[in-house]
Amino acid sequence: MKIRKDLRGVLCLSLLIILLLQTLLCSCGVVSVLDAPNDDETTAPKTETEAPPVLNVVQNEYGADVEKFMGDLSGGKYGGVSARIVAPKKNMILPDETQSKVISEDMVERNLAVEDTLGIVLTCEERDPDLIYSELRSAKNSGTYYADCVMYPQNMIGSFVTGGAVINMKGLPSFETDKDYYYQSAVAAGTGGDAVYAVAGPASLNEDGLSCIYFNKAMIEKAGLESPYALVDRGEWTIDKYIEYVKAGGALEGEYFGYGAQNTQTYLTDLFYFAGGETLTVSDLGSYPALNMGGQNVVPLIEKIREATVNAESSGSAVLAIDAFNSGNTLFLIDRLDTMKSLVNSKTDWGILPMPKFSKDQAKYLSLANCEDAMFFSAVATAPNYAMSADLIAALNIMSYGYTQDAYVAEATYYYLRDNESIRMLDHIVKNPVFDMAYSFSGTYNAIPSATFMAVRNSVAGVSTLERYIGMWQGQFSNAMYYLFDVND
Repeated sequence: MKIRKDLRGVLCLSLLIILLLQTLLCSCGVVSVLDAPNDDETTAPKTETEAPPVLNVVQNEYGADVEKFMGDLSGGKYGGVSARIVAPKKNMILPDETQSKVISEDMVERNLAVEDTLGIVLTCEERDPDLIYSELRSAKNSGTYYADCVMYPQNMIGSFVTGGAVINMKGLPSFETDKDYYYQSAVAAGTGGDAVYAVAGPASLNEDGLSCIYFNKAMIEKAGLESPYALVDRGEWTIDKYIEYVKAGGALEGEYFGYGAQNTQTYLTDLFYFAGGETLTVSDLGSYPALNMGGQNVVPLIEKIREATVNAESSGSAVLAIDAFNSGNTLFLIDRLDTMKSLVNSKTDWGILPMPKFSKDQAKYLSLANCEDAMFFSAVATAPNYAMSADLIAALNIMSYGYTQDAYVAEATYYYLRDNESIRMLDHIVKNPVFDMAYSFSGTYNAIPSATFMAVRNSVAGVSTLERYIGMWQGQFSNAMYYLFDVND
């Protein structure tokens, strides 16, 4: 049985960047990306026309994990049939002009491995998500073939479920959702009652939508603060430290600001909330989804978020937050990973950080996946072979395990990041995405957002206490769950 490492020798030189970077991303200690770089080389942006750098790292191989995961597949070959996925543009299945050579070639290699393993010819058709929904419903009503599986954004899961466009994936032969090649919070985000309607893993995640923090190195030095890289490495990059740094940055003599937010302004509270290790709901298979905001850290976290955002001096207009950061007068820019592409030629010498933890005792740094960008897989009723649908979704995520995320870090390292330390930071961000069912079904019933992320946002803003706000909506949230999902005793 072939796995991805057998196919690597046929790819061009740019893919070698991925191979050589992999140990760096997972190993301990600091390893230089370039052989003896000078100061200009570590800060100057790169262009895709430059020759690849000479790397001084050792390859890390995910082959053992992939080989183990392959045992979850049925083991059958499908005789060269076409396996069709329908997905929105910018999906992580079909390479296109929006992706660099590094990521595109990783996707090509992954797809070749899936085709070879399953004995299929993989095709992917791109559609607008609304068109996928309408075409899929029409295909179901007429009983005609549409695709073997579909991909679509997380915030449309509710529409696809209530419209009967997707089926319970637990009904697929030998389809296991509790595996490391699926993000378990994403599985929960696609689960309701006795059904798992959607899953997400490294084959569907668009890392560009993950939350992060960019910081101004010159302001850190001017304020006499310890490098936040060191705090992250020690597990001490917490929201308290963030608040301390924001205050120090804003107190500098001159027109300086602690933070700014542009693309993430409307859900800034949510980013800190999930980074602090909390969730909005719990959604386990076989039970109704329920609110999950009663933990002992929730109220203290909300108070910290208020201090970090509402009570902190920001750079002002969300529309100009990136420009303000580029001017050199803002310490932190809270945004998405794709914003690094806008900062590539910035005069500000910047670094990148994960969102801060609630406390140093929290195990991981966590990044909320933007629900409009996070893609999920679902199975469809008119697929001719449910076993192949199950194998296709599993194989794509198995063959993507580790490699796809490392390809993203490799691309960022070569084209956007400015120093070696940022590579470790980016690894924290892309390896720990989080999701929540509240965003999957937020457009289905008003009670779902009102009882979850809007309750947290309003509590942070001082509109009402969290307890009072949830009390107003909890009953309606529970009723919505009863209407949406079935639970058989």
